[in-house]
Amino acid sequence: MDAAWFLLMLFSGMRTGEIRRLKRADIDWERRQIRVEQSKGLKDRMVFMADITMNAMKSYLAVRGPAAYLPEEFFIYRHQALSLTYCYERLKTYNERCGVMIKPHQLRHSCASLLLNSGTPVTSVQVILGHKFIDTTMGYARLYDGTLAADYFRAMNEMERRMALVEPPPSEPPSFGELIALLDSLRNSTLSAEQAGVVQVVRDGILAIARSERVFCRMLRCR
Repeated sequence: MDAAWFLLMLFSGMRTGEIRRLKRADIDWERRQIRVEQSKGLKDRMVFMADITMNAMKSYLAVRGPAAYLPEEFFIYRHQALSLTYCYERLKTYNERCGVMIKPHQLRHSCASLLLNSGTPVTSVQVILGHKFIDTTMGYARLYDGTLAADYFRAMNEMERRMALVEPPPSEPPSFGELIALLDSLRNSTLSAEQAGVVQVVRDGILAIARSERVFCRMLRCR
């Protein structure tokens, strides 16, 4: 159970209060969505479940117990809905075991940073986290220098392409086979006798160059 709500906070950006109030009816397993209702007086929103999160939730659901005899809240402890301090106290226990210090709200900060640094638009992150103002979302996030550099150069490359400031890379010259095929197509078209003769001379010359190149390559390999 602890793994399930931990992953919901880390990868879906849910608050501890939203974890405690989450009901089975709020979960759409087929669409991998969770409806979060009226958190902090804000409007309702939808959050999404990553594969690892949904697997953890289904594993917990398998051992949760018969729904008919339990509260409607999804997460329960000793047959009761989670207390106000449950998530905080459990994280504190894990902190002591692992030698780290993580508070529940830090998981939402990490969620914002992970999404933004993976290329998610900040407006989408704002909706997922349920922020009223985008400045709040940016305050949660930690953008890495590498991400900023990648975003900058990607934008500059696109700008230069649109403004034609960068010359297109030179195209590869046609191969001997492509040249012969082109000449054959010309030879099969409507040409005068003189034009056909010129095409044939050019074709013979290309074949001679190709044979010479193959002989030269064989000589180099023999050495």
